[in-house]
Amino acid sequence: MPAWVWKVLFNRIIPRVIDEFKRRRDWKKIDEYVNKPNELDKQMKQVYKNSCGNSKNIEVLEKEVAILKRDSHPRSDWICLDCGCKAKKIEKSTRKRRKRKIKKGD
Repeated sequence: MPAWVWKVLFNRIIPRVIDEFKRRRDWKKIDEYVNKPNELDKQMKQVYKNSCGNSKNIEVLEKEVAILKRDSHPRSDWICLDCGCKAKKIEKSTRKRRKRKIKKGD
């Protein structure tokens, strides 16, 4: 072969082939990292499952709390045991509380 063919081969073609080989090899590593599940992917799936389960539990608990709030203080109709008439609820107390005297120690 003539000398210029060897020169073209060594200076232009072989470096391109080597660069292409390196690029493809790197792409394979990146492709494996992105497409195949690794430890972090497994951990994130577990976290996602736990968070979905917790959100469902929270919704159920919020519904239960709403029901309990609604039923916790039902209206009271007081009935007198002696005569059977309905009594009214007094808003303010009629008795005043006495304030306690604090003794000062020596």
